[in-house]
Amino acid sequence: MKDKNWDVIITGASFAGLAAAHFIPDAEALLLERQNRLGKAQKSTCCTSLAWIERLGCQNSILQVLDYVAIHPGRGRGVRVRLPESFCTVDYKLFCETLAASLKNTEIKTGVRAIEINNGSVKTDQGNFSGKAVIDASGWPGVGNKGAWKNKWWRKKPAFGLEVETAYTGEMDSIHIFYGKRYTPHGYGWIFPIGKGSARIGIGGQFSGKPLKVLDRFLTELDVSRNGAKPHGGFLPVIKLGEAVRNKAFIVGDACNHVIPGSGEGIRAAFESGEICAGIVSRVLEGEITLDEGLSEYSESVCRSRAFYDNMRFIQDMAHFCPDFARSRLINSLLKVDEARAEAVLKRYLKGDFRASKAVIVKRVVKSLLK
Repeated sequence: MKDKNWDVIITGASFAGLAAAHFIPDAEALLLERQNRLGKAQKSTCCTSLAWIERLGCQNSILQVLDYVAIHPGRGRGVRVRLPESFCTVDYKLFCETLAASLKNTEIKTGVRAIEINNGSVKTDQGNFSGKAVIDASGWPGVGNKGAWKNKWWRKKPAFGLEVETAYTGEMDSIHIFYGKRYTPHGYGWIFPIGKGSARIGIGGQFSGKPLKVLDRFLTELDVSRNGAKPHGGFLPVIKLGEAVRNKAFIVGDACNHVIPGSGEGIRAAFESGEICAGIVSRVLEGEITLDEGLSEYSESVCRSRAFYDNMRFIQDMAHFCPDFARSRLINSLLKVDEARAEAVLKRYLKGDFRASKAVIVKRVVKSLLK
């Protein structure tokens, strides 16, 4: 395949890659996707902020609008809180196709697997491509990230999610999150309604056994059947944020571990990192800053969110590994909080504003347990 010097090359045509291309409308971009068609490999619940879907012009992909979140502990009562902003589930294939169709100056090549990125050059199984800037949005662990499996803890018991689309007759306007050994060991379960009497029901976390057995156990606890549907899922990089820059390339979305621990939310983070990266790349292409300055600025931007991700990972570990009775006490303590205060906490989460020290977090947890 003949090489050409593009303005920007983006590896990966999922949420982060498509968003990055969307926010660089005037650049001559090349978008490489390893699947043979867009929207083929759905690995998530495909639930994100309604405002983001509307902003990207993909309203036709919306399946169900969700205004509440309900948290169910392993023991005792749960809590249901209105979300500060509406979320929605989407049809992944339709979303990808719709957003891709809006990209006027972007050439999309499917069935091309990126192997290595180095200083503006992308080596693929179908030849080499060169660009003034490269954005790696290929998903975890990223292109050529040989250090991804060096973490012994991660290799021993990696985290991943698995779900199935099946019939559902419960509340259609709520996200449901389940904690406790009654539902899943060292993880959590979820229900994301997708309209028309159906929902995406799944589990996420670190499992020593086969995840399909954990999923079936969770479905049995909910008195729900798979009905022969094929599960889908993938790794959940709910670990420390990865490198923001590698081999002169910008790393966005799951490739940079932009998945929020505790909730497993990655789509909104992919959109946000894609937009930030695209803004910096646009300035590089316009000559306002050099590529090295742009890479440094993007790296600093990611660093500013590390405290939030670290704290969410700490909260996740406490939620997953603390005894069921303690988790239930914590969740039930939310019942004593007025709705306005609960919404304020959720707003801080949505803004990435959990930056307290771990000592302060533990103090607040202990205080809640003693109430």
